[in-house]
Amino acid sequence: MPDLNSDERREARRARRAEKRRRNRDSRIEGLDIEAVADLNALYRAAMQAGRGVSWKASIQRYQKDVLKNIVRTRRDILDGNDLHRGFINFDIVERGKRRHISSVHIAERVPQKALAQEVLIPATVPTVIGANSANIKGRGTDYAVRLMKRHLADHYRKHGAEGYILQMDFRDYFARIAHEPLKRQLSSRLDDGRVLSLAESFIDVQGDVGLGLGSEPNQICAVAFPNAIDHFVTEMCGVEAYGRYMDDSYCIHTSKEHLVMVKSAVEILCGDYGIELHPRKTQIVKLSHGFTFLKKKFFYSESGRVIVRPCRDTITRERRKLKALKRMLDSGDITMEQIEQQYQSWRGGLVHLDAHDTLLSMDALYRELFGGSVNGNPPPATVVRIAA
Repeated sequence: MPDLNSDERREARRARRAEKRRRNRDSRIEGLDIEAVADLNALYRAAMQAGRGVSWKASIQRYQKDVLKNIVRTRRDILDGNDLHRGFINFDIVERGKRRHISSVHIAERVPQKALAQEVLIPATVPTVIGANSANIKGRGTDYAVRLMKRHLADHYRKHGAEGYILQMDFRDYFARIAHEPLKRQLSSRLDDGRVLSLAESFIDVQGDVGLGLGSEPNQICAVAFPNAIDHFVTEMCGVEAYGRYMDDSYCIHTSKEHLVMVKSAVEILCGDYGIELHPRKTQIVKLSHGFTFLKKKFFYSESGRVIVRPCRDTITRERRKLKALKRMLDSGDITMEQIEQQYQSWRGGLVHLDAHDTLLSMDALYRELFGGSVNGNPPPATVVRIAA
């Protein structure tokens, strides 16, 4: 074998890495074609999952009553390349004081969308995202994101103490600003089957010239991976100590504020290629020693260096007001006690893993005061009477 100079060895390594990535990609997308989406078993699973939690709706009941006939028709439409769009059901919701526009699809369209997402988009997309991307991925979620943040903060404290900074970034109107052409280029880089690409692009095109609507599973998967190039750039090229992202919220941790200012400038440039932008008010650099808020949770160090995670004050205030409103609805007969208990236990379950013991005791006391009974299967604490010997 002839001797190679340094440039030739570097080029040979680059070629080997490119070949390995190509083999991994080919292995990953094998079988991710239109037949996988149109498979009757896949469509049946999608139809059953699409009805979870909304089976009381008449449209869901009508569809599932003749589910086999409906999925056979859907399979034929997919393979023939027919238009599957049935129009949107548009409505607004107000979440924590913020109005969100929802574009929901009919059950006949939701089923092929869910099959496309689960049988093709997720297997092709999830292996390409970084491990610190936490939203809408099986095995991850808000608890995963919180644990990851705690680990990042603990690792930082072991090396540098509480000195350091965190750059918090937020994409403004994220879903509404996603550009379609970069998104389609991403899909074509992950999939080879032309028919499944046409199907995925048809679901994108019906949403207008720009942006993705809330309420669609393929849109959720596409939004999770859309800034993937930014994630890889920050983690691999910017030299930050820690990085994480949950949908449109991301963060970088580093000892130098000047370094994070440079990272922020680089991210702003990259965002321009994708039609998105950083929110000027919500994007900020904060001292770690001051504490910060991420995913509606307050993170800070204790004097000993322990990472403390507590719910935001607004979360507690909102739940107290909600319980009092539910009490009025119960008195007027508009809601049942079972529904109230389910709501409170669901909210309570999100706090049991946080450093919020006193908060839970206070909220449990309010719940008993309003509704009586037990909380989480535990009766109110009994009065202990000591009997003299």
